[in-house]
Amino acid sequence: MAPIEAIVFDFDGVVVDSEPLYEEAEKELFASYGVAIKTEDLMDTKGLSEEMYLGIIRERYKITAPMEEMSIRSQAILKKHFLADLDYIPGFLEFYNKIKSRLKTGLATSSSRNLLNWIFENTPIRNHFRWSITSDDVLHTKPHPEPYRKVCELMDVKPQNTIVIEDSVNGLKSAMTAGAMTLGFFNGSFRKDFPDTNYWASDYQQVEALILAVIEQKKVNNPCI
Repeated sequence: MAPIEAIVFDFDGVVVDSEPLYEEAEKELFASYGVAIKTEDLMDTKGLSEEMYLGIIRERYKITAPMEEMSIRSQAILKKHFLADLDYIPGFLEFYNKIKSRLKTGLATSSSRNLLNWIFENTPIRNHFRWSITSDDVLHTKPHPEPYRKVCELMDVKPQNTIVIEDSVNGLKSAMTAGAMTLGFFNGSFRKDFPDTNYWASDYQQVEALILAVIEQKKVNNPCI
């Protein structure tokens, strides 16, 4: 096993508990165009950039409104929900504070840089990462491997010496194709829906135990290996 030098976090669903808020905002957005979206209709867009997911749903439901208009409305609705309820995933801060002195830490998100900065300035969430990649920093967003390859370049580590925590199929595909080790974080998701991943966890207690075991090259008791 390659030694682990860095850990990269996805943002939504891994650092912040935003996935339920995205779902509420997306349903509200499409309802404003007369479309009733089911939760299962949003599953394949999880982890994608706003442009990609809007394009998929827009085409799927034959919405004729201009993409720019939909994006502006989407951002306004999303920010309303974030202002009211955005918070950290339980256990993230405690885990991060324990691990930050032992590993380089980075962030790779499909959100835009503007939205990320807005979150840091207007909600209780703070920027804990020296190295970060957003949808604005790449030509190809997740599930393409570019986001994870690029954040590894920024941190000056090889993907094989990096472990990625992701909660979406698209994000895991991105990290695995980039050559990183992966930890599927299925908080609120179903493990059966994930592609093959090196490890999996459902909360940060499990994440901490796994990461420490991997760092220390100990045998890991995890069904995915």
